[in-house]
Amino acid sequence: MISNLLAALFATFALGPLQAEIERHAVAAGQPAETLRQSQACLSSEVPALARRASEDTFWTISTIVGISTGWSSPADLLDKSNPDCAPVIKLIRGKGEAADEA
Repeated sequence: MISNLLAALFATFALGPLQAEIERHAVAAGQPAETLRQSQACLSSEVPALARRASEDTFWTISTIVGISTGWSSPADLLDKSNPDCAPVIKLIRGKGEAADEA
């Protein structure tokens, strides 16, 4: 029961802001259709693993919710950098300068 509650909180306070960040940056970049397609592919591959982790690891879930809600962490940190569907989305969220520094 607690794991279901944590998963619901995680979806509300972590995955919701992640999708909002993707949409905000896609519109600002002027490529909403292409980027939104990539973000949907990325999220469809990442959300099941994130939801599973949220229901299994209470500390990670709470710290992730607090970090994203307070702005200490970026929603892009939830995505797998090695996932080819997520790489363009992460670069979009973080901005070209920051993404280039990581490469």
